[in-house]
Amino acid sequence: KKKSLLLVDTDPDENLAEMVGIDLQREGIKTISDILFDIQKGKVGEELKSLPRPVQIEYMFHLCLYEGDGFDLFSLGAKWTEGCYCQPNNILKSIIPKLSKNYDYTLIDSPAGLEHLNRKIMSEIDSIVAIVDPSKKSFHNARRSLGVAREIGIKFKDFYVVSNYRFSNNLEGSIKELGLKHIGKIDRDENVEGCILEGKSLLGLPEDSPAFLSVKKIIENMNAD
Repeated sequence: KKKSLLLVDTDPDENLAEMVGIDLQREGIKTISDILFDIQKGKVGEELKSLPRPVQIEYMFHLCLYEGDGFDLFSLGAKWTEGCYCQPNNILKSIIPKLSKNYDYTLIDSPAGLEHLNRKIMSEIDSIVAIVDPSKKSFHNARRSLGVAREIGIKFKDFYVVSNYRFSNNLEGSIKELGLKHIGKIDRDENVEGCILEGKSLLGLPEDSPAFLSVKKIIENMNAD
């Protein structure tokens, strides 16, 4: 049986959809921030205006969900109103646990930074994967992220570190010296660079490409842990 997958993009830059070849605007798919803006500006049907905002959001969420072949996806999107991201984040906290029950796997793409962990969008998760570059700042961020996840009470089974293509082999050992569980490196791949430059989907990468093979190995390491 084919496993079901939900992709969630919590980065306001909305890169995830593009990386898997989805043009949300062309598909007529809104982001969470889009529908929140519509509700705040009264751009909803008359039958919704008298309802509480959480009910309005739940009713309109179907406009945010892209349903594709092999995966479904929804995105936080860029915020169109003044203030912090508290309200969009609260919406994510409500939606993700309910929706993820319908899928075998849920993958949440989050921007780097400790403040995003502090949002505590998910209070319970299987694995956290931090992508690091070869810098002291990146190493510190990974260690601090692990600490923050514990401090704010996120329940997780594993915290993994993956090194990006800029790492040389002799640098990878320095990650393990920090006490972090390193499960592999994403290899540099001209195919990936070409896809990013031309706006093509990474799902079209050949199965013998360095990036594909290295990510496959990373997943195998996760499953074997």
